[in-house]
Amino acid sequence: MVVLTSKETKPSVAEFYAGKSVFITGGTGFLGKVFIEKLLYSCPDIVNIYMLIREKKGLSVSERIKQFLDDPLFTRLKDKRPADLEKIVLIPGDITAPDLGITAANEKMLIEKVSVIIHSAATVKFNEPLPTAWKINVEGTRMMLALSRRMKRIEVFIHISTAYTNTNREVVDEILYPAPADIDQVYQYVKEGISEEDTEKILNGRPNTYTFTKALTEHLVAENQAYVPTIIVRPSVVAAIKDEPLKGWLGNWFGATGLTVFTAKGLNRVIYGHSNYIVDLIPVDYVANLVIAAGAKSNTSSELKVYNCCSSSCNPVKIGTLMSMFADDAIKQKSYAMPLPGWYIFTKYKWLVLLLTFLFQVIPAYITDLSRHLVGKSPRYIKLQSLVNQTRSSIDFFTNHSWVMKADRVRELYASLSPADKYLFPCDPVNINWTQYLQDYCWGVRNFLEKKT
Repeated sequence: MVVLTSKETKPSVAEFYAGKSVFITGGTGFLGKVFIEKLLYSCPDIVNIYMLIREKKGLSVSERIKQFLDDPLFTRLKDKRPADLEKIVLIPGDITAPDLGITAANEKMLIEKVSVIIHSAATVKFNEPLPTAWKINVEGTRMMLALSRRMKRIEVFIHISTAYTNTNREVVDEILYPAPADIDQVYQYVKEGISEEDTEKILNGRPNTYTFTKALTEHLVAENQAYVPTIIVRPSVVAAIKDEPLKGWLGNWFGATGLTVFTAKGLNRVIYGHSNYIVDLIPVDYVANLVIAAGAKSNTSSELKVYNCCSSSCNPVKIGTLMSMFADDAIKQKSYAMPLPGWYIFTKYKWLVLLLTFLFQVIPAYITDLSRHLVGKSPRYIKLQSLVNQTRSSIDFFTNHSWVMKADRVRELYASLSPADKYLFPCDPVNINWTQYLQDYCWGVRNFLEKKT
């Protein structure tokens, strides 16, 4: 039982989670790992974290969790409180399977014991066929919501959306906007089968099936507020850890990382967009801290709470600055792959992107591979160019647009925390020093992705 003092009328974030159990989907992903580590370390009296996990790539559930915990992200827990890792309880299942693929016994356990749901499972591919994106993002969420309504101890449902559900607006507030299409009508299209050409029409201006289905899903989640206190968190471009447990840590090449590193290494010479456009970066630990704090502080709200976990409105950084910092680091570390690594241009003309790509990327790649062949080395740069172009084309809509994502509610939540909770759960984007952060980000790429240091 928490005893409240006259100075503090609400329990701290850690006190909220004390004696409770959390159910997480998407726990093996980039965000999910940080959620789990942070909950275990900073909320030491949490009872259990139930983690939905499936077999993947020939690895059993037990093999996957071993691989999961081998990540350096969990080093401080292993050093200081290794027993807390035993609080992770695996729930074999699949977000796309009927009833989530969960056994009756495990479902009963979740219904009896879970107080908080963090639903972050989603496809990470922007251009999945619509039926695939629908099955994962919409139907998977629908099943999670249905399960939450049967839970006896449920206090809050936290849905991880994306800041890019409303790309048709230049300024995005922390509110629920009209859906891009009628969800029942889209379901009928998916059910009856849909061509790629028809998909383009249905997207109604959204750049891909990812942002489209995530926008529809927000409306499913909003309906849940009538049954369970519900929160939507919209992260922007999630990047490396800013503070702890490991500065610079990141777990994949998605988001801004792939194109930025290709450009820094001289493998990409042209970017579709303008150097003065804002790239809305947010450190992954800021997302985790916001989610955990919002769960603790917004769980009694009678209204749906939407939080834009973004930096563009209050502490913007330009895409030109991001590229320049990474290029300077590549030159300093001599980690570039092609000559003149700092040479690249921005353009808003698609035809010029194609022309410059051929002249300054494809031709040099062929010449370099020919040189490698002549000295008995295996060719690699033509294959790399295919990956570079695929990476760039998947995000060129985002590099060629600039948005202002309002984060007033995030900042208000942070301001309402006690000094101790502000220290433990930093999430106000104003406090990001971009020069220092981007240096740590560069180091993180070398250390955790390229494994060069």
